[in-house]
Amino acid sequence: MLPDAEHPTVILNEAECWDLLLGASLGRLAVSVHDTPEIFPVNFLAYDKKIMIRTAPGEKLLQLTINGSVALETDGRSSSSVWSVVVKGQARQLQSGAEIEMAEKLALRPWTSSVKSAFVEIVPSQVTGRRLHTGPELERTDLSG
Repeated sequence: MLPDAEHPTVILNEAECWDLLLGASLGRLAVSVHDTPEIFPVNFLAYDKKIMIRTAPGEKLLQLTINGSVALETDGRSSSSVWSVVVKGQARQLQSGAEIEMAEKLALRPWTSSVKSAFVEIVPSQVTGRRLHTGPELERTDLSG
């Protein structure tokens, strides 16, 4: 079901969320270390009910090794709606040669010119999403008086 003016929000099932994730590539990775949240823009690849991120050594990778509980959010737009999908799960840096070799075969390429030699896999524990109807802005009521 698509959202409309009468039903402006539609909750997506997990299969619909994965369909959208498979077509997306830019998201925001949320991490929290010592009760301090951080959000990083990332390009990602959804595959086999997992999310793969390629990154460089630095703050993002360090924070993922301290606390692997993460959320990844991505969204998009069509002519009559916008959608948002959130993946919550555990992130871990790939370590073994076989895992890294498999990840290198995926079509995940960095968008920046920096070397991104580390692969991080997110295994989801929860995948949720919603689609929202877009339309003309509602008239605001003047409350001044």
